[in-house]
Amino acid sequence: MTFASSIQVTPLHILSSSATSSRPPTKEHTKPTPPRPHNILYLIQTEQCIPPYFKLNDVFGIPNSGFEVIVLSFKEACLDSSMPHVQYLLDNSTTWTTGRNVLFEAAMNRNQTYLYYVFMDDDFALWDHKKKLMGPWRRFESSLRSYEPAIAAIDNGWVSRIRNFHAERKCSGEAAEFIGTVWFDAICNAFHYKAIRHILPYDPTFDQQTWWASQMSVIIRSEVLFRGQVVLHVELFGDNSKHRPYPRDFNFTQVMLHHMTKDLDTLVPTFCARVVLVYNNILGQSGAGECPEANGNQ
Repeated sequence: MTFASSIQVTPLHILSSSATSSRPPTKEHTKPTPPRPHNILYLIQTEQCIPPYFKLNDVFGIPNSGFEVIVLSFKEACLDSSMPHVQYLLDNSTTWTTGRNVLFEAAMNRNQTYLYYVFMDDDFALWDHKKKLMGPWRRFESSLRSYEPAIAAIDNGWVSRIRNFHAERKCSGEAAEFIGTVWFDAICNAFHYKAIRHILPYDPTFDQQTWWASQMSVIIRSEVLFRGQVVLHVELFGDNSKHRPYPRDFNFTQVMLHHMTKDLDTLVPTFCARVVLVYNNILGQSGAGECPEANGNQ
């Protein structure tokens, strides 16, 4: 049983039409189920070639049948051909947001569907809280395949929520591999193939004011569309060493927040049209119709 199937609302079910037939499909209309994707596609943007860390054997240095990598070079073309499983693109006109959109379009245009599409910053490094035998990258991939959350993120070590989680646990024994979250850093985000088109592309509307706005929009949409299915890995955390200059302002205006939520009413069922989190906590408005999953009613 996957993580997604173990909870009340599975990915895309909340988005499906209510006008479905209760009759079983006739034999002539039954379509074969397509094979479930297995591979994971990593999507990274950097100045030229990916940093040495990603070339380590237990990261992406040794090709295997489980993952592939696309890299967007945003300054100069990378001429390194030592990693044939890594595809390079070049576009020196992008912001962080539009660069991720270039990667998104390249991924969607491939003739293969991947189980997860993992967007990462080029200064990201992954660490294992308990330093188990399986390296953190292969462990992350194994967990994704086992649980299949709609969206999985790695906690930023600077925030230390995962470290605090372990420090504050009063019970003994093994914890679950994932815990639910609303807020998640953009340094490493894995989108399930059934969820990604409902969240992305990233919104570059406010890039001139702050590059953080596009991730805030992703966070809001993820919570509204896939509530309870956005998770952090409990045993893994990451950090990022580079802090390039870019527009950053955490004071999101009401104009920004209204823009980020203006189309949500059309994306979810009527009974969830004004989710408490967005309209009460963020916009300070009363909801017109609260979602049962939000207030505990069945």
